[in-house]
Amino acid sequence: MSVSVQFTKMNRNLLRNISNYRPVYVLKKSYSQNVEDIFKFYSEERNDFRQKYRVLDEKDYKRFLSKRALKRQPGLTRQMTTLAYKVGKDMISLAEGMPNEAIFPFTKLELTTRSGGKIILEEAELAPALQYVPSQGLPALLNELREFQRVLHRPSSPYDVLVTNGGQHGIYQCVELLVDPGDVVITTEYSYTGAFSALRPYEPEIIAIREDEQGLNAEILDSILHERDTRGQKMPKVMYLIPTGNNPTGTVVSEERRRQIYELACKYDFLILEDDPYMFLNYTNTVIPSFLSLDACGRVLRLDSFSKVVSSGLRAGWVTAPAALIHYLELHAQAELLHSCTLAQTILHRLLLNRSALASHLHSTRHFYEQRRNALTSAMREVTGLEWTEPSAGLFHWVKVPGIEDVYNMVFQTAFNRGLMLVPGQAFLFDSSAPCPHVRLAFSKIQMKDIDASVRLLADITEEERKLMVQKQPQRLATER
Repeated sequence: MSVSVQFTKMNRNLLRNISNYRPVYVLKKSYSQNVEDIFKFYSEERNDFRQKYRVLDEKDYKRFLSKRALKRQPGLTRQMTTLAYKVGKDMISLAEGMPNEAIFPFTKLELTTRSGGKIILEEAELAPALQYVPSQGLPALLNELREFQRVLHRPSSPYDVLVTNGGQHGIYQCVELLVDPGDVVITTEYSYTGAFSALRPYEPEIIAIREDEQGLNAEILDSILHERDTRGQKMPKVMYLIPTGNNPTGTVVSEERRRQIYELACKYDFLILEDDPYMFLNYTNTVIPSFLSLDACGRVLRLDSFSKVVSSGLRAGWVTAPAALIHYLELHAQAELLHSCTLAQTILHRLLLNRSALASHLHSTRHFYEQRRNALTSAMREVTGLEWTEPSAGLFHWVKVPGIEDVYNMVFQTAFNRGLMLVPGQAFLFDSSAPCPHVRLAFSKIQMKDIDASVRLLADITEEERKLMVQKQPQRLATER
């Protein structure tokens, strides 16, 4: 996108104009009954979980909340901001400690898309986009996101949304909301390093479940939880899972597995934190219901983000969860950052309004990354000495290096000195000091012309490292100096 911002003297009558503004360019809203396949994350087959398990209510959620979350109280000034947006200009206000829009130096912002479309925010619309908003989010965006989730997931349980500064912010907020020191948390064996970074200060007990080609193994999880329950051990409060394109393994949890995992959540009484930033980058051409779409009993908190498919710097993310939990997340937001960036929310709102243009962009993005995945797969097939499975979704190949128990030195010494940057598998373990034979290869930014050469170099480096392993005792160097 190209951006132009104009600086001019603000109109003294701006406040009067804001209440009567007309956007220069309004993207057409599209709610076709024939929803694009890329916007379908539900199954026509309805589940019967409500027949077997109790639906959680507001009182139930308190047993999942952290002690910190239970101590939070609403900020009165933040409540006034929310109230001001509800009453509009019908009342005279001496309550709001907001800056006057007349001092904002920007009068116009124009975004031009790669397809030639434009989003133009003129002074009357731009000024509110630079102002404080309620902590839950820009009201117009909240309404759009509620409808967006309804169309995509058709949830059968009541829900609400809260806007976040990207997916990582949502993870941090949910960990703060739910986890106390020593709590038990379920994850996959290898998972997103940002989730572990948020969890580590609370020193949780991690139940790390191995994956196969269908993602997290539900039978193994059931066996572990049954044994813990039988022995009277502390049971998990929450599961963190990336169901589509797990970072780093690239697995997609099958529909059958998702139903099994959801039933285990009901059976053993834990919540599911569904982190789905790669939902639009599923290369299997199979519609797999989201956990939110399966959530009949109010056990899912879903994290969405456009960071991987629209813009990472826009920090466009949101949490979808039972309203009682959104309330506590909003209290956290009040204390932490007041609200996510209003300008980014305004841009996200405009993107969501034109559903057909968004669908076209998402299809193009998926094709773009799929080509790179395929190219890396083809290059990997030409070399030996590496073990891997083609990722079903996401942005990464997960590669095992046989004969090297710990790739740490290979990544930070041998590979780096040869001009190749990799991420060691330790980054995706809760215990990042443990040895790991895997590396993660990202195909998102590398140029197509460099893929073959990079894989050949990787093969040479692994062979060189095996020879070095014979000559010296393994000892971590590099970043631990």
